[in-house]
Amino acid sequence: MPSTILLIDDHAMFREGLFLALREAEPSMTIETASSGGEALDALATLPRLDAVMTDYYLPDLGGAALVKQLHRRRGGLRILVLSASEDPHDIETALEAGAQGFVHKSADSRQLLDALRRVIGGEQGVVQASPQGSALLPVLSTPTDSLSQLTARQTEVLHLVCEGLRNAQIAERLATSEKTVKAHISAIFAALGVSNRTQATIAARRVGLLGKPR
Repeated sequence: MPSTILLIDDHAMFREGLFLALREAEPSMTIETASSGGEALDALATLPRLDAVMTDYYLPDLGGAALVKQLHRRRGGLRILVLSASEDPHDIETALEAGAQGFVHKSADSRQLLDALRRVIGGEQGVVQASPQGSALLPVLSTPTDSLSQLTARQTEVLHLVCEGLRNAQIAERLATSEKTVKAHISAIFAALGVSNRTQATIAARRVGLLGKPR
């Protein structure tokens, strides 16, 4: 049966462009649109069947985790894919914790977006494409707290700086060490946490409370 989705974005040009791209890629899909969080919530009452919501994370009236939670309150079990220009791992984390099933960067092409949407509708959790350069949709990993115990004091320090968004050269300068040494530390951190990139490492660190009390 063809899917029905609700597309929410306050930028008319982007919203209309995405509508046309999705319609071309999946002609059988029914796409409803809303320009704000409030309009989206009102639309739920008029849509008896809705398979998923694709929403911008930052809207002028009601957005972010608050909108995700409100959508779930109004329609339990709703599948939600967040679409955002944000590269902040914290936004990814809060969106997923609020109940979104996926988070995709706005630089994704229509094929990537449609793939992510299909996976979300299909029941997958933690579908993430966080970076404009990312070509794969990466699952957000659960990280046991004892993973951090495998790190040395210096590796933990490096992880903190990675979470601050510093690049290898900046970390090397901050710690008065070589970039080669920093790369070795980061490889060890990825192995200990069971992750493959800096975004996943940052999310993992937040989840186990390295950057403060987990939310």
